[in-house]
Amino acid sequence: MHLSQLMAKNDDRRGSWTPPIEPPGSVIVTTANESASNKQPANRAAVAPQSQARSEPALTATREQLPQTSGSEAALRQAIQQWSQAWSGQNMAPYLGMYASDFEPPKGLSRTSWVKQRTQRITSKKSIRHDIQNLTVQINANLATVRFTQIYQDERLRASDRKTMHWVWRQGQWQITRESTD
Repeated sequence: MHLSQLMAKNDDRRGSWTPPIEPPGSVIVTTANESASNKQPANRAAVAPQSQARSEPALTATREQLPQTSGSEAALRQAIQQWSQAWSGQNMAPYLGMYASDFEPPKGLSRTSWVKQRTQRITSKKSIRHDIQNLTVQINANLATVRFTQIYQDERLRASDRKTMHWVWRQGQWQITRESTD
């Protein structure tokens, strides 16, 4: 359920406001204007759209001013999409840039050997299609584990595998520290 759905559900309960239930690790940002607007007006339906329009810019500004000490699930999902798109687009700099400096390559490869191998495998293809399905995300502070079905296709191969990736929130971005394919 999205936050907007939870908030709408709470809006239906006239006279008793309760905060929406957020997943662990989520942060709800409010402003002084929002806490004052929690007092219910008599004709709430007529006032609500106006108060939302006024408070939204303040909420956005407040969110931008706060330093992010941990990455959000939305930021993680966006990073996963960027990783997949970089792979599909054979864009090696953004693709390799998603991997943390302490990334543990599989099969005991050194980082240098792994980069050389991945670059050769990816850039030698005429085209690549990479899709993600059934994505699940678990975040604990600045660490995350994601699992999904990976659909890979190039001019000679089509494969579907379960993939597990470990990410860390570091230097203001999500980075991959480990990955494995089942």
